[in-house]
Amino acid sequence: MEHLETPASPEANEKARVLLHFFRHGEQFKDPTKSDPEYELSPTGREQGMKKAKAVNGKTNLRQTMAFGSPRKRAQQTASFAMAGEALDTIVGDESLSELKAKLNKDIPYGSKVMGDPRLDFFMDKNTPFGKEAFDAFAAKKQYLKFLAEDSDRLAGELRDKNGSTYSRQARGVAEILKKYLTVANQWDKLVKDGKYTDSKLERFLGSHGGVTESFLLKVIEKTKGVAERDKLIALMPNGFDYTEGFDITITNQGESKEPVLHISYKKVNEKDPKLNFEFDEDVPLAVIQDIAGQDE
Repeated sequence: MEHLETPASPEANEKARVLLHFFRHGEQFKDPTKSDPEYELSPTGREQGMKKAKAVNGKTNLRQTMAFGSPRKRAQQTASFAMAGEALDTIVGDESLSELKAKLNKDIPYGSKVMGDPRLDFFMDKNTPFGKEAFDAFAAKKQYLKFLAEDSDRLAGELRDKNGSTYSRQARGVAEILKKYLTVANQWDKLVKDGKYTDSKLERFLGSHGGVTESFLLKVIEKTKGVAERDKLIALMPNGFDYTEGFDITITNQGESKEPVLHISYKKVNEKDPKLNFEFDEDVPLAVIQDIAGQDE
């Protein structure tokens, strides 16, 4: 259960909304003495996390936000920097994950501001046939998103691989997170109307890994705009998001008798040719999210 904190009331007539930031982690330090889940950010990665805080929103209300990441430390660390790097002046940008948690949790009565969510994680075992193909697409061919969108579901089925991170599995995990927040949005609307919070925005920062959140975004584009439009984005980022790159989702309540509006915004700039810039800035039918969350492989 998430920890929701209390105080005052929002500006009059503001609609209750939930704002979700999904993004890839920053550059990690591959410490030879640690396993991959224990890798934290490099100095460059920490700087990227602090820059993400400026790029996302310098007015984050820490009383009404949390950071989530996969069980891998670098994802939670990036989410923590992105959430609080501009909002908490005690964060200077050189903190470990444990130091970030200590600073962020200092004044809260229970729980934690930083949590793990396995749906933001990936699984790639290079010793399995599927994992070998996936790793080769990512590390050697640099065509990981193309592999995910075009081949991964079929290949996992043919190989009877039940664990590898495929296009549909990863998209489904993100869609399941959204289903949770669609429910939270209804509860949040009631709390806002009761004047129990300082503003109308509930915000979450969600750090993940290459291929995970992209699978969801590509699946949404495919279902709303078609495969050709999806492939335009794959051509711009064949191996996935850059460090700390991602998209934003806003869920806005419309009143008790109406469904909330779910809006996804993402922009990819092609510096060599601006004509190839890609932007998805759309309200997405809730049925699309339900479809992705419930799809078969």
